[in-house]
Amino acid sequence: MFVSAYLTIDDSPTRKTADLVRFLVEHDIQALFFARGDFLELDPQPVIDAIKQGMVIGNHNYSHTRASQMSYAQCVGEIERTQALIDVAYEEAGVLQEHKYFRFPHMDRGAGGWVIDYDAAPEYKDHLMPLFADGLNVSLDKPSQVQIENKHRLQDYLKNNGYSKPFQDVSFDWYQNSEMASAIDAMYSFSTSDWMLSQRHLARDWPYKTLEDLQGKIDKELLSDSTSPHIVLAHDQEEICLKTLALIGYMLDKGVEFLPIK
Repeated sequence: MFVSAYLTIDDSPTRKTADLVRFLVEHDIQALFFARGDFLELDPQPVIDAIKQGMVIGNHNYSHTRASQMSYAQCVGEIERTQALIDVAYEEAGVLQEHKYFRFPHMDRGAGGWVIDYDAAPEYKDHLMPLFADGLNVSLDKPSQVQIENKHRLQDYLKNNGYSKPFQDVSFDWYQNSEMASAIDAMYSFSTSDWMLSQRHLARDWPYKTLEDLQGKIDKELLSDSTSPHIVLAHDQEEICLKTLALIGYMLDKGVEFLPIK
C-alpha cells in the first residue's frame, strides 16, 4: 500500500532542531516546522539554518498558550509578535517567504478540545473526536459561546492577514466534510503522539508508553488508509528527539513518501 504524507513538526527551535534538520536533509524530506516565538526570540539561528536547508517555517504563537485561555486580542498579539520574528529569520537566511502558515498550540483553536464542531459532522464524529483526543493533551468539554466566537474571529484574522491554508489536496471524507477543510490554520490527519514519551507525560495515564506502542499506532492508523495524503504531526522537543527521529525512520522503512511542502 502506497502512503504519502506531509511532515509537520511543532515547537521549534530547540537544541535538537539541527539534528532533526540534518536527518531530514539526508533523507530528502522537506518539513514544515512551526516555531514558538519565545524560543525563536531566544535563539533564532537553528530556524535560520533550517530555512537555508530548505525547510519551511510556520507560526506557532509566541508563548504556546492555549487560545481558549487568551482573549482574541492577546492571541492576535502573539501571532503578530511571532510572525515578525519569522519574517526576520527568512530575511537573515536570504530566502523568500512564499507563504505564511499557522498552527495553534495544542490544536486549541480558541475552543479548547472542541477543535472543530464535532456535532456539525455527526457521521464522522466517532473518528474525529478520537483523532484529537488521542493525539493531543486536551479535554473534549464543549466550549462557551465566547470561545466559539473567538475561534471564528481568529479564522477571519488569519484569512484577512495573508495566512495560507496548507495541504489543500487532503481528501479524506472526514476531512473534506467537516470544519477541517475550511480551516486556514494547519490541521493534521495523524499524530505521532511522540510527546507522550517525555518523562513528565510517561508518569500520566496516556495510552502510549513505548516507541513500539507508537510504531503500532503508525501501522494501525497511518498505514491503513492511502486514499489521500496524510498530514503527520511530530514535535521538536529535546528530550524525545531520538524517538521522534526513530518514528520518522520507521515511517520511511514502511514506505511512506514524504511530500514537499506546497
